Amino acid sequence: MTDLSDYPNIPPSQPRSDSSDYKVGYGKPPRHAQFRKGTTGCPTGRPKRPPGISIKEILDGDQRGKNGEVISRREAVVIAIVNEALRGNQKAFSKFMKLMHRSGLMRREESTTPTVVHVPTRTMTHEEFEDWKLRNFGPPND
Repeated sequence: MTDLSDYPNIPPSQPRSDSSDYKVGYGKPPRHAQFRKGTTGCPTGRPKRPPGISIKEILDGDQRGKNGEVISRREAVVIAIVNEALRGNQKAFSKFMKLMHRSGLMRREESTTPTVVHVPTRTMTHEEFEDWKLRNFGPPND
């Protein structure tokens, strides 16, 4: 076995004060074979995740429209959702309605024509019911 004194540039991973208490065994390699702090067993291992782009940065940019005018990307997203909703896309319509509701732009207008027509109900007499049955189902087959 080589001693760490043979390698003066390699600092020990842990203080070596209690070398007599340390027992070598399964899952406990000898101190000279342990990785130093800050190093790993696979230095070329999994790469770090690249820094992501935030949604805010994406939406704060500008976009060129079809006719060459510059609009914000937020406006472009809303225009795309409205166009999809107008084409009949139900998900786009749902997103548009949620967007309108959240932004406070949803308004209700009173209609001059009622949307629900209430028909008063009345009970039929026995003779009217028999006449209705005869007209709709024909004479009984006896």
